[in-house]
Amino acid sequence: MDLSSFQLSTLVFALFFGVCLFILSRHIRVPAIVLLLIGGVILGPDLLGVIHPKSLDEGLRLIISISVAIILFEGGLTLHPEGLKQTSKVIWRLLTLGVLITWFGTAGLIYLFLDLSVEISLLAGSLIIVTGPTVIAPLLKRIQIKEKIYHILHWEGVLIDPIGVFIAILCFEWLSTEGPFLTHIWQFSYRLLIGIVFGYLGGKAIVLLLQKKIIPEEQSNIFVVASALLLFGVSDYILHESGILTVVVAGLVIGWANPPRLKHIQQFKSELTELAIALVFVLLAANLELKNFLEMGWKVFIVLGGVLFVIRPVSIMLCSYRTSLSFNEKLFLSWIAPRGVIAGSMASLFALELRAIGYPESVFLENFTFSIIASTIIFQGGTASVVGKLLKVEAPEKKRWLIIGAHSFSRKIAEFIASATESSCVLLDTNADATREAQQEGYLAFQGNALSSEVLPAEIIVSIGHVLALTDNRDLNQLICEKWSEFVDKNNLFRWSSQSLKVEQQIAGVGIPIWSHLTKPSQVSYDFENKEIQFHQHDNGEGESKMDNSVMLMAEKQGNISFDAVVSSSEIAQLLLLKQAALHVTDLLLQQHILFIQSKSYQEALQSVLQAVHHLYPDQFQEQSTLWLLERERDFPTILAHGVAAPHLHCPDLMEPLCFIAQIPNGVDLHTYDGKQVRLFFVLLSPESEPELHLRLLAEIAKIASNPVMVEQILAAQTPDELMQCINDKQS
Repeated sequence: MDLSSFQLSTLVFALFFGVCLFILSRHIRVPAIVLLLIGGVILGPDLLGVIHPKSLDEGLRLIISISVAIILFEGGLTLHPEGLKQTSKVIWRLLTLGVLITWFGTAGLIYLFLDLSVEISLLAGSLIIVTGPTVIAPLLKRIQIKEKIYHILHWEGVLIDPIGVFIAILCFEWLSTEGPFLTHIWQFSYRLLIGIVFGYLGGKAIVLLLQKKIIPEEQSNIFVVASALLLFGVSDYILHESGILTVVVAGLVIGWANPPRLKHIQQFKSELTELAIALVFVLLAANLELKNFLEMGWKVFIVLGGVLFVIRPVSIMLCSYRTSLSFNEKLFLSWIAPRGVIAGSMASLFALELRAIGYPESVFLENFTFSIIASTIIFQGGTASVVGKLLKVEAPEKKRWLIIGAHSFSRKIAEFIASATESSCVLLDTNADATREAQQEGYLAFQGNALSSEVLPAEIIVSIGHVLALTDNRDLNQLICEKWSEFVDKNNLFRWSSQSLKVEQQIAGVGIPIWSHLTKPSQVSYDFENKEIQFHQHDNGEGESKMDNSVMLMAEKQGNISFDAVVSSSEIAQLLLLKQAALHVTDLLLQQHILFIQSKSYQEALQSVLQAVHHLYPDQFQEQSTLWLLERERDFPTILAHGVAAPHLHCPDLMEPLCFIAQIPNGVDLHTYDGKQVRLFFVLLSPESEPELHLRLLAEIAKIASNPVMVEQILAAQTPDELMQCINDKQS
């Protein structure tokens, strides 16, 4: 096989297997860099021989340089200024005092125990200053620690990279080139100047082009990446290795300016960064020679132990002195300092160049750095979750709900969540009136656009663990879920959608679609406010009968909210049900509500009906209500037409409206009303809280009474079933 074939197969296999190992790491929940390191060694020349990094020659250096630029630019994009404000004192100390402690402390251990020169010791110490954002970022997502610690580790991981790289370059130049020390200091300062100036101006130019929409949205992702690489290349052309700081500063400027489509750019850059890490780290790991690790000797373990258990804790304790960090938080920061791709990349680059000019210690640089990487990732990364639990520095569970929409439907949902789970809710709406009404009812509500997280205070954002989008626009609901996926787990994002579940599965948008059987949320609110529908909350243990003709919206199971449509009756759960309001007499009629009686007078007939009511509902219908209705009907009987009477009353203890029908075949005379005879009683009893419903039901009874044919058919019924069937047929 010729050289070009080796180069092509090496790149293709490294890229493919690197991506596969990245995917596998997500499934088995281990740091990706662990699998990349192991996979690269296995695929390398020492074992399977599938990948041959040395065949790339100078191309390996170019791949590493470009990948480092992509990784650091993405790191700058993801940094938030709010995080720096919260932990600025500790971060600045780590970037100054902490850097010196790590650098000189590691160099001292190497010089004392491994008997190497001062120059090599300082260079090796400078290579492990960086803590690796490529390892820190996924690690922090996996263990969910307190926000303050999160910001310290994240900011340190990104900002310390260019500092560590610059110091490493200074040491490398001191070792590899001749000249006075002040010349090297000048070169270092010149790099700082170029990186800051080019990064700032380049970042501002990119932001301006995006804000002015000169760059089409479809090309904004690739334009930003190409521009970042251009800045890197131009800076590096002016002065070698100055492009590192340039891309970090440019990323910071763009991220903080928050131009249009920033989230899409960040997502694209994140995927590109993972691709770069997958390729580079497999190549670097495959480039290692296992025999060189064995030749390092046992004393290297003393140095490794000193870096992990002495230098990092000393650095953290000094840098966090007289800060608000607790002792447990300091211990956790002392344990977490994994090194990653940047350290390995720089070590490999320097080893290649030192090997070319005849430095035998070049092998040590690479092997020592990768030993630190493997040790910190395996021991620190692997135990981070356990250590976090032991030290109690894990972030509290995010239980708060953000509901997009402040209409009455949203408020009813918030009421159920608060009562069933004791989780607080935040309502967010662009409608000022709805927001004000929610605030007046005691809800924490804000007016603003849900597509912008800045509308909510930072302390509220970090407490949100669930999002429910209830706008009338299903596409907007999906965009809202996509926006909030940056802060909330995707399994906790819910949205109303009018599309069926089958269609939603084909679209595969962000957010779990729910309640597709409901009309628009605003229409649900309107129906609720106009008594067209009702919400009921009850214990599922009360039985399934109460769920008749109801739609389950939500259920509480063991303190969590579920939107499952099926809830077992054996489960103890609070349910929120939606039920069409009982606007029709037929909805209120039960067989036991239909009576066939013989009476001599109007009062006697009415009393018979009320006795049946009291017998069936003793807790809701009191004796006092019987007396009120009898007294009123004695003086002012509610006579409609065609022998129909409709005695009715608002009852203080009644929970739901009741309707009874009494058929009196022989009729009862009303002597005071010109000899009119009553043959049919509709007795309507309603809660005091629902006067509008009471009037609508009376109007429906009056409509029945106005139809002589229907009245005769009802009177002709011989059984409760026949009577109910007659009314249902006529009403339908």
